[in-house]
Parts: sequence; C-alpha cells; structure tokens
Amino acid sequence: MRVSSTRVARRAQRLLAEALFTASSLRALGRPMAGLIAVAAAGAALHHLYGAPPGGAAPGWSESAFVAVNLLFLEHLVDLPAHPVGQAVQYILPVFGVFLLADGVLKLGQTIFDKQHNQERWMRTLAQTSRGHVILIGLGSVGFRVLEELLGMGEQVFAIEKEDSGPLVSQARALGVEVLIADARAENVLRSLNVESAKAVIVATDDDLSNLEIAMDVREIATDVRIVMRLWDQRLAHKVQATLGIEVTFSTSRLAAPLFAAAALDSSVVGAHQVAGRALVVMELQVMAKGGLDGATVSELVGAHRLTVIAVKPGDMDDWAVQPSAATRLAAGDRVQVMVAGERVQAVHALNVKAERTGASS
Repeated sequence: MRVSSTRVARRAQRLLAEALFTASSLRALGRPMAGLIAVAAAGAALHHLYGAPPGGAAPGWSESAFVAVNLLFLEHLVDLPAHPVGQAVQYILPVFGVFLLADGVLKLGQTIFDKQHNQERWMRTLAQTSRGHVILIGLGSVGFRVLEELLGMGEQVFAIEKEDSGPLVSQARALGVEVLIADARAENVLRSLNVESAKAVIVATDDDLSNLEIAMDVREIATDVRIVMRLWDQRLAHKVQATLGIEVTFSTSRLAAPLFAAAALDSSVVGAHQVAGRALVVMELQVMAKGGLDGATVSELVGAHRLTVIAVKPGDMDDWAVQPSAATRLAAGDRVQVMVAGERVQAVHALNVKAERTGASS
C-alpha cells in the first residue's frame, strides 16, 4: 500500500512538473510572436496606404489589420490591389508568416519535448516540486552502485555528473534517473535541485577537495540536510566530521579494507563491517549434512553460538529469505548468510561440519 501511494504521489508530482515546465516553455514563443505582431502591423499600414483595389477606395485601418493577419496565416480575403506596393504585400506577407510560425512551433517543440537540451530547467522544475529526494553527486563506479541501492530502496534520486561522456551516465538515465551534467561546485547548481528540501546529499566524486568544497556549499545552503561524503583520506574524514558538522563521512579505503582482508583469507566472506574498530564479517555457507547448522533454528544459532542470521535460501528455492524468523529451521543443502566477529570465521566453519552444537565460540 505504501509503495502504491508513493508511486501515485510521484506520478502526480511529475504531472505537476510537466505542467509547470510547459507553462514556462511558452516564453519561447516571445520572439516569434513579437515578430508576427511587428510584421502584421507593418503589413496593415502598407495595405491601408496601398491596398485599394482598382477603381476602389483605400481600406480602413480595421480592415487593413484584418487582411494583414489573415495573410500571415495564408488567407487571401481581398482582390489584388492596384498599387505595386500593395501587390507586393499580398505576396510577401504570407512568406513572413510561414517562417515566423515555423520558427515558433520549432522552438516550442524543442523547449517542451527535448528535455535533454533544456536539462537544467527541466530538473529545476521537477526538483522544485519534490520533497525528501536524494541528490547524488558523482556517477563513477561507486556513485552508480550507490544509485542502484537507492533505487532499490524506492528513493527518488537526482544525479549530478560533470561529464556526459561516461557510460554510467547513460545507464543511469536508462534506469529513469534524471542526470544533470554540470559542475556541482558552480553557483546555483545545488540550489536548482532544491537542496533545502532534500532528504540527503551524497557526494561521491573521486576528488577529495571537490567533495569537501561541495559538502561545505551544501552545509551553507541547507544546515539540516544529511550529508554523506566519500573521502579517501581517513584522517581528513575524521576532521571533517568533527569540525564541519557533517553527520556521516566515509573513507573509501577504510570501508573496503576489512572486506578485502577477510575475503583474501576466506572465500566464504561476502561482506564486512566495523563497529568501534572491531571487524564483523558476513559469511555465506552451505549447510552441511549432520553438521552443527543442520536442523538448528535461527534462535538456537543466535542464543547458543552468537551467530546473527541475515538470510536463508532453502535448497529447493531460488530466492533468499531476508531476516528470517526465529523459528526458521535450517536443513542440509540450504544456504545461509551469518554475521560474526572476524576472529570466529574458522569456528563457524568447524561448527558447520561437526554434529555437536556446543563450544563453537570457544
């Protein structure tokens, strides 16, 4: 129900943005309309002076204006005037009308339907109607993976990338994400995406100084928005967190190091996490027949062996059951993901192959 209501709200928001964008696009008709009015006025004046038919009287201003407007739209309502200038008006005015009308239609079509060439204005319009969106800056390999995770969580994401040539930009757009090609350090780029109403800003470029500058700009514009910043320098990350009031800063190397180290030592390790400097690893195992995991429930593994069971994939199923209930019972052939302290990896392997279910933590 919540997902459905979110989709309805997003659709309504997009329709509102489309209406606002179309309304603002009508400004593109300003110059063609001004041209039409000027040409119509000139044509009306010339027809008033030289538009008298052979043997007839000069037309009045009202009639001349009516004739000029119709000529612009390729409508001939009167006989050919006797004077050469009046005749020229009859032939030339429709040509001006064709060019000016075509110019107006072309500009309006490009402005409304070609959002790629009006990207910043379209995204500004869409963002102004959004609340609680996420702004992602940087669509490198890390930024794109973050984008996939956010989309999987149902978040609305606006991305900013400096270069349009990267392959991940087109992939992001294929996922339905609005990507603004701009330098996030430039004035008003962040404001154009309504950063004041954003849920969070994620700064994930591969340049520490640029990330720091962008984060400071965000903090200056919106004092309450949550900032997650990618930094390679761990010492700088700690200083930024302490002095700039940025809630979360991650050193990429610090995040990756525990996983690299654990995965190098044991092929069952698929993830890593740190709590207060202590390494926790996620292991993926196949339950061995007659081993310590075979026949055990989730609650037994938590209570007796201090294993946090994250997910279970029964042997005859294709999908993982995430956060299984305490009563879920494992069976030989099942796959299971558990989180344990890094130093207990070998103890978990031993538990999986031994029938007794005691002393795994000793």
